[in-house]
Amino acid sequence: MTNEFTDLVKSCLRQATRIAAVVPWFLLVNSLSAQNLFPVSSNVQSFWPHPYASGGMALNRGNGYSPAGANAGAGLDGETSHVIATAEFSADDTHKEDSGTGHDLYFQTRAFYRTGQNWYVGAGAQWNNLITAPYSKESWRPAFGGRDLLHTDFSMRAQVMYITPGSDHLNAVQGPEIAVWLPSPATQRHFFYRQTLGIYEFHQTSVPGNPGTNVRSVAGVMNCTAMYRF
Repeated sequence: MTNEFTDLVKSCLRQATRIAAVVPWFLLVNSLSAQNLFPVSSNVQSFWPHPYASGGMALNRGNGYSPAGANAGAGLDGETSHVIATAEFSADDTHKEDSGTGHDLYFQTRAFYRTGQNWYVGAGAQWNNLITAPYSKESWRPAFGGRDLLHTDFSMRAQVMYITPGSDHLNAVQGPEIAVWLPSPATQRHFFYRQTLGIYEFHQTSVPGNPGTNVRSVAGVMNCTAMYRF
């Protein structure tokens, strides 16, 4: 067990290093945000959710998908003084390497309560459906986490979630997911940049006679999207 845990930690560090190599430009954007490029405006406080659309690129390491693919989505964002609520549907066209075909469909809904001092906590659920020519996989996963950052000269939202395996009995995918919005959706803005990094642990696909739990891996997934909120 000790050797398996050590190998898992080393694999996680390798995936994080590989992903970090493709995002130095994000650090530049993040530093520029402190130079009033994303200033704080009056907060969004409305019981009516705002629709938004998004599009960008999905990057994958170690999960059996092609290295990159396009993604697009649409959703609703509600921001009040005490509650944050989102619902989003999205899709990407990244193929599975074993078949050279496939795409993913996603739906997620989350609700958070603002606790003061720019903190918020909450939970939600998300569904995904992998569809390829020879097979498909589908699962629901609970998630929980939170955090928000608003300063006098710039704003961003930094959110940390933990994705649980939920109904995923085939691979039991789980792990932390870190998302950053520039600027924060709590401000009255229309254009946003959102970057989501997930580092997930999973086991080999379960088949009759072999649960696959002895073969574990770590994968990194990054979604870089531009968003417009109406």
